[in-house]
Amino acid sequence: MTAAEKLRGQLQHYHALRQHEDAAFRARVHALQAFQARRLQHTHAALVADPTYHDATSLFLNDIYGGIDLLPMAREIERALPIAVRLLPDAVLHTSTVALEAMVLMQRIDEALAALYFEQQGHDTLQLDRYIDAVRALGRFDERRQVLVLIRELGHGLDKYVRSRLIFATFRIAAKPAHKYGLGALYDFLDRGFRVMRPLGSTHELFDDMAGAEEDVLARLEAGIPDPFRLEGRPL
Repeated sequence: MTAAEKLRGQLQHYHALRQHEDAAFRARVHALQAFQARRLQHTHAALVADPTYHDATSLFLNDIYGGIDLLPMAREIERALPIAVRLLPDAVLHTSTVALEAMVLMQRIDEALAALYFEQQGHDTLQLDRYIDAVRALGRFDERRQVLVLIRELGHGLDKYVRSRLIFATFRIAAKPAHKYGLGALYDFLDRGFRVMRPLGSTHELFDDMAGAEEDVLARLEAGIPDPFRLEGRPL
């Protein structure tokens, strides 16, 4: 399957999300994601506080793992995908496909959790103990681990970009045509990722470390260990 075909498949999954048709449910999903973002900030506090990694961790926590609004980007990719295939280097297109797959899978998990927490369990507000119980009741830990597999793959893909002068130059040349033909949101998202990662020299180690920390969290959640996020009584 080509990168373009994979992109189309992920776009179909994204457009099938319930949040696009249900504004009230979308608000609940966003509230859940904001709650989870605060937890992520705690788990990765040391990296967030380090000026060297601040921008890179922000990309990971807020854009990729935290759940950004993909709708504008999804619409333009769907409309201009044949142009994107011609304009963007294969390595860049593959990396964008991996990023999109990770984000869409996380959105699907978040939707399932929001439906369980707010509708099936009937909670009105997010509370940590209830949230932990809902995560464990939902399960889907294999899917959560697949997100982390994709995160690691993304880190290695970004590494390939930041170390390759050829890919860097080809991507730069595509800037004006990408914006001209309606691929501005996708290009700017990729450009931001590449810009914040390039000064690090190596990105896969950072992404591996963050994915590893999240794998430890999942293991504690799945095992039923108290305080799986190690918040030590601190509220989110």
